[in-house]
Amino acid sequence: MKKGLFFVFAFFLLLMAQGANAQPRYKQEAAFQAGEAAVYNIYFNWGFIWIHAGDVCFNVKESQKNGEKCFDLFVTGKTRSSFDKMYTIRDTFMSRMDVDSSRPFYYKEVKHEDSYYCNKQYNYVHGTDSAQVYMDFVRNTRHWKDTAVVANNVNDLVSTCYKFRNLDMQTVPVNTLVGFNMMFDSEVYKLGLKYCGKETIKLKSGKKYKALKFVPKLITGDLFKNEDDMTIYVSDDDNHVPLLVTAKIKVGSIKAMLSSVKNTKTPMSSELE
Repeated sequence: MKKGLFFVFAFFLLLMAQGANAQPRYKQEAAFQAGEAAVYNIYFNWGFIWIHAGDVCFNVKESQKNGEKCFDLFVTGKTRSSFDKMYTIRDTFMSRMDVDSSRPFYYKEVKHEDSYYCNKQYNYVHGTDSAQVYMDFVRNTRHWKDTAVVANNVNDLVSTCYKFRNLDMQTVPVNTLVGFNMMFDSEVYKLGLKYCGKETIKLKSGKKYKALKFVPKLITGDLFKNEDDMTIYVSDDDNHVPLLVTAKIKVGSIKAMLSSVKNTKTPMSSELE
């Protein structure tokens, strides 16, 4: 259950996806803007009971790095007080990303999960074709540093989620496995999400949306039984706001469902009357 909850609070558990067979094309203009804020409710299922276990908040702010305009991307996740007796999570993620290129400059995550504590920081120094990444890690009482050289198109967990919203869906045929690269700890993973077409979905709020459906090809093992046990829905409009993530895990099921969103760059035209 602990791994399942962490996956939800990280939102897209992209490091669990296997490599892809196509490289995406991204739009030059971002699908989001400073001031956008979204809240997701996290539900955990045991048998026939769905428990509202926690909430995740996404926020976009504007900043600068070396005179260049950037987005500061914040994700915070916590379990509800009623769930804390079983398992307590207080997680914060932050990424600073260039507005035009989607390249990350800085990443930080601080996780408090019961007795587990982690503080991770990346500083990126970009060159012409690659970036030097200076990393600082703290896990419980252990502290160490590391460096790595990665391609300029490698992103961290949070900036990957936002960069993926810039995907030009006009260039992605149905059943295409879209590839991308993400850094986790000191390693770079080649990952993929399969685009499965369009559906209409209804959320707990009663709102209906036209949605784009993606299915990661998961690595089966301790958490997942089947490689297609996760589904991700994003809004079928220019915003590409994540609407719903569902996953079957070995001890039940999990849903991350949009509760509210404001200050999107364009109107949510995917919402149906």
